[in-house]
Amino acid sequence: MHPKKGFTLIELLVVVAIISLLASIILVNVRGAKVKARDASIQSSMHQVRNAAEMSYVNSNESYTNVCDEDDQTLSNIGEFAYLEAAIKKENGGKDIKCFESADKKDFAVSSPMVAKQGKHWCVESAGLSIEL
Repeated sequence: MHPKKGFTLIELLVVVAIISLLASIILVNVRGAKVKARDASIQSSMHQVRNAAEMSYVNSNESYTNVCDEDDQTLSNIGEFAYLEAAIKKENGGKDIKCFESADKKDFAVSSPMVAKQGKHWCVESAGLSIEL
């Protein structure tokens, strides 16, 4: 007699089950990495908001007048701010970005919700602080 060649149905099912389990674990990890990448993109764009605000400060006689839209406390649509707001909203799921200026326009703070950490915000402000709250 010749030895039997091939695999049994049980052996094939076990291999398929193992591969399915490994694929599901990988997919869960990839999803987590995508969400964390969105938070990193938000942080990067918020850093660019601070840089644009500093450029605006220099060009506006040492005032942050053009950073915030006074009516709805969002970023203004002047210069880079509209582009940056759109980029941040794309990553944070369209949630509002809050922008505040002091009465004398010498200070500002901008905040955006994070994606991976629900309830947390990434904030930048005129003194150079960039922090998660």
